[in-house]
Amino acid sequence: MHITQEHIDEFLAEGHVLIPGFIPPEQLDRCRRDIARYFPDVDEFLATPERYRKTDRFATFPFEGDALNQVTAHPETIAFLTKVLGTPQVRLGDSLLQAKYGPLCGPDRDQRLHLDGWEKTSLVCPRSDGHYLRVFAIVYYTDVTGELGPTFVVPRDRVGDTPMMTKEGHAAFDQKDYPELYAGEQPIIASAGSLLLFQGTTVHRGSAVRADKGYRFAHFMNYHAATAPGAFQRSWSALPADPKSAPIRRFIEKATPGQRELIGFPTPEDPYWNEDTLRGVADLYPGMDITPYGGSR
Repeated sequence: MHITQEHIDEFLAEGHVLIPGFIPPEQLDRCRRDIARYFPDVDEFLATPERYRKTDRFATFPFEGDALNQVTAHPETIAFLTKVLGTPQVRLGDSLLQAKYGPLCGPDRDQRLHLDGWEKTSLVCPRSDGHYLRVFAIVYYTDVTGELGPTFVVPRDRVGDTPMMTKEGHAAFDQKDYPELYAGEQPIIASAGSLLLFQGTTVHRGSAVRADKGYRFAHFMNYHAATAPGAFQRSWSALPADPKSAPIRRFIEKATPGQRELIGFPTPEDPYWNEDTLRGVADLYPGMDITPYGGSR
């Protein structure tokens, strides 16, 4: 077993954990052969750039070839999820394969620090306990160094009082406004076959590949408990908590509790509601009556 109890403890305490050697060499070779059905390596890309310049750099589950599908539904990952979510009823949200290349193959960019379990992936603010927890995973199929697009993570003790949502209604943080977050970020340096597990409330970002002929192939997945409210499941594309999505905001603010439940909102009786989530939802939907959920006007 690659995922030990120590890994689980670190994941729950710190919000993330890196597991080296999760994909053994033989399976890693099979995965790379599957990846080659979608993306070229950097030498092939540069040999015929006009062929690949506009090629999609994403592929989604189910994949051509069994190896990547087996990683998506890896039995150790399922066992891990059963433990941390407290239920054997776990569900896949997304499974996405990504190719990144260095500057010679075209522009790349650094992401802002952000949270994945919020804004565009949930109608309500996230929780990080029990079956409300959202689990995100990245498998690296190539070595990741400081020049090869490492994921940056902010340890929990460096997050401090940073809100999960900015005053503009976003779950991403500009460096000029949150310099302390960027000062505390750490790159995840990983060998091929490593697995990074992190929570939906873990502050992190992707970075650009800076080596001229560098490239990185990575596999992004997220999971949730089937028993969690539909509000936490990335199963539709309305960008529900995006402040620019005015129609869904108007609907939620004017709807009855029963109408909100129709699109996956937690019921008034759901134990999701506590002091923190009531405050967060009230901030997100200021025109909504939260009294049915135990709040006050």
